[in-house]
Amino acid sequence: MAASNRVRNSAPPLLFHPDLHTRNIFVSDDNPSIITSIIDWQAASIEPAFWYSDEVPDFAEGSPRLMNDNIFRPFRYCNRTWKDGAVALRHEMIETARHWNELGFEGQCPYPLPTREEHEKHEKEYRLFEAAQNLRTDLSRLLNTASDGWVPPDGWEAAQSAQSELFEGMLQAVLTNPDSDNDEPVRDEMTLRSIWPFDLERILVQYIFQSISALLWP
Repeated sequence: MAASNRVRNSAPPLLFHPDLHTRNIFVSDDNPSIITSIIDWQAASIEPAFWYSDEVPDFAEGSPRLMNDNIFRPFRYCNRTWKDGAVALRHEMIETARHWNELGFEGQCPYPLPTREEHEKHEKEYRLFEAAQNLRTDLSRLLNTASDGWVPPDGWEAAQSAQSELFEGMLQAVLTNPDSDNDEPVRDEMTLRSIWPFDLERILVQYIFQSISALLWP
């Protein structure tokens, strides 16, 4: 796959900043359109250009894709297993192997397809991975936070309170769901806690501290 001209033509080296968001970009007080500094370069690296293939500018969202996105999906996840886990990469490798010839590659894919038992186990893990990703996206939107849970200091208390309410509400929905089946990835509290993207323990500690404070200093 790496020898394909379609991949090589999209692979000139670029300086890659893996954490480029508004909190790492400083602008001029007088003119916010002028960037004065970019921080957090410690994980920067020089990578092939298609590493940026999942970052679509808003002005290009309506444009047709010039490349088959499925070709680059395995490359996108291979350097992010530390963040996304191995399940996403494994899924893309399986899908690539299944559609090897349809993607225009010759011969046999070097990545072997899993056995039926392995595939069933993977599908279960991948459904949980998708549930975790969707949960992070939904919570970030509902709590008005960054994807890593960051909120401005003046919004911290409100976000923590809202997060606690959302968790309790979702937990009750999971435990009382009458239609739960084997395909549902989240069916108990332990699983919900395992994919919850933000810090629940801090809420518990804060609650205990406030309760003790109320008893000691009423």
